[in-house]
Amino acid sequence: MACSTAGGGPFQELIPIRDDEILKIGRDPASDCCITNDLDHVVSRKHCEIYVVAYDQSDSLVYVRDRTSRNGTYVNSVQIGKGEGLSPGYLLQHGDVINIVPYWSFTFCDKRAEKRHALTEIQQAECKLFRDKYVIAQRCLGQGADGVVYLATENEAKKQLVCKVVSLKQPRTSKKPAELRRKLQEADVLRQLQHPNIVPYVDAIISPYTLYTFTELATGGDLWSFIYRHGKGDAIGEYETRVIARQVVRGLQYLHTKGVVHRDLKPENILLAYSPKINCHRVMLSDFGAYAVPSRSRMVTCAGTPNYQAPEMRSGAHSQTSAVDIWSLGIVVHMMLTHNSHFDADGVDGSVQEDSDTSQDGQVLGMGRFSPHCENFVWRCLQVLPSDRMSAMEAQCHDWLCKPEWLCERFRELDRRSMADWKPPAQLKPMPMELPDKKQVPVISNGEDANFLSADAASTIVASLAANDAVRGPAHHELRIAD
Repeated sequence: MACSTAGGGPFQELIPIRDDEILKIGRDPASDCCITNDLDHVVSRKHCEIYVVAYDQSDSLVYVRDRTSRNGTYVNSVQIGKGEGLSPGYLLQHGDVINIVPYWSFTFCDKRAEKRHALTEIQQAECKLFRDKYVIAQRCLGQGADGVVYLATENEAKKQLVCKVVSLKQPRTSKKPAELRRKLQEADVLRQLQHPNIVPYVDAIISPYTLYTFTELATGGDLWSFIYRHGKGDAIGEYETRVIARQVVRGLQYLHTKGVVHRDLKPENILLAYSPKINCHRVMLSDFGAYAVPSRSRMVTCAGTPNYQAPEMRSGAHSQTSAVDIWSLGIVVHMMLTHNSHFDADGVDGSVQEDSDTSQDGQVLGMGRFSPHCENFVWRCLQVLPSDRMSAMEAQCHDWLCKPEWLCERFRELDRRSMADWKPPAQLKPMPMELPDKKQVPVISNGEDANFLSADAASTIVASLAANDAVRGPAHHELRIAD
């Protein structure tokens, strides 16, 4: 990354940004980039920081975050944070300029090629219909069987978002309503969920060919990147695991009280709202593409990711209930503590209890490695029979998450800090906005694109469908310093 003063000047120094380090900028002598010639006192002691969310050796994202500075931090002349409260990160792209006004600027240089994925021709035409509200960049943040995840911007607030673009492949007039319902269900369930531990839904737009779902950008990465940050072979400690597990359980309890079962709980679907630092965690559940509502279905279809699937999801021996999420929770906690997600599909019943008294907890995590409460928590999640697993409510009240009291008070303080800025929406988000068929709608005579169809019409169409069912590594990024 490059730094220069208001007078400009040739680049003369580089500051490397490594995957396993946080680059701190400010007047504090302990800062990695200490600004000492601040005669006007516009730079705070702890002004901003740059950090990396790494998913593997070849895939990482770089963010800048304000650290409650007095005068604010700017990127490309847009303020991204200032003052009290936790500030989310801002995802940097090659050439972005970080400003501490009026004198200092830092230019971000990305030595890795950014992942890009071109929108289709019809998607590019559709994006022009809502470009006054949202802009979707070609920066690809992820890709799966159902769609591509892009970086997007909400124009009015200048806020970065995530946009999941799902191709409907065939026009919605085709004779595949079940497939269409499956693709629409994630946006439909997200817009109805309002909880600090559920990724916030922003908006959705649908055309005959594409579904665009906008959610908030989780600038702390996901739990998988958090695990990777701890280094290969190194597990997360019991304290940090509890901080994360408490919030995952709260999110599951909220879902289950709403009659929703996630069915694909795994580290990649557990997001960190702000940054990878433990004192900034707000954990959010995401990716509801596999969700189901037990009251509407027996839930016997196969969904989820094999390593995290409950035994009944693999065998089909039992109808699936909210207990499938508790099994996945146990695997996620097991993985954080041991760095291993490959657990015997027979569970603790088959792998441990044959050789132990059934009244005692099996040594799920290894003899003496963790507290008895921790062992019991995982053991009660990983029971083969769904009826033997604890519920999300029981997990929320489990001694591992609630005792001792002094530690519980520390957890509550972290909660107050990380959730201080979360406010529930004043009203339920509307149904997805409907776009016209771009292949059939002509361009308006003044050169502008046709407007949306009415929101009421969109609601009718979509609602009718829904009703049917740690060694220092190489630096891959840098700052350049100049006089």
